[in-house]
Amino acid sequence: MRLIRLTTLSLLATFALAACRGDKVQPDAAGADSALTDEQRVAKSAEEYKKRQASFADSVLGNARSVTDVAKGYGKEVQVGSVQMRDSLMKYVAATPQCFKNARDVDPYLAGTVTFYIHMSVVGSDVVRVQTSEWTSQAGTMADKCLTEAATKWKFPMGMAKQGQYVLQVQFK
Repeated sequence: MRLIRLTTLSLLATFALAACRGDKVQPDAAGADSALTDEQRVAKSAEEYKKRQASFADSVLGNARSVTDVAKGYGKEVQVGSVQMRDSLMKYVAATPQCFKNARDVDPYLAGTVTFYIHMSVVGSDVVRVQTSEWTSQAGTMADKCLTEAATKWKFPMGMAKQGQYVLQVQFK
């Protein structure tokens, strides 16, 4: 009885193996990729990664808190800076492109929003620094540090805004 079961089982296994003949079934997408060379597959995966990172950067930039929300979070004493202050800030940031470039060397897909704090006194600005930031990766902290260091030399003239505390945002893409 035992020999018959063993023989039957062996026979079924042999038929199953013969029926399969070692053919491997591939999904349709894998079949299309199998025609590609290794170089083409790498280029395709790099392009897909680039698209995913761009989409992620757009979501980070889109979900960043607005400068008005940031200012409200600090209370009534902090206001959103004027258009003139924003334009001056943009000139200062543009004059220090190495901050973003150095961080981008670490992460080529880096993007983010930086909120600057500016304190205006009777004689103009006396404090300019990065207050908060939202980046797509940790490489953004390099840019924050560099921008904060550079901002110690930035001066907004008196008359640009009344005495007080201001916040402004800059987006990096």
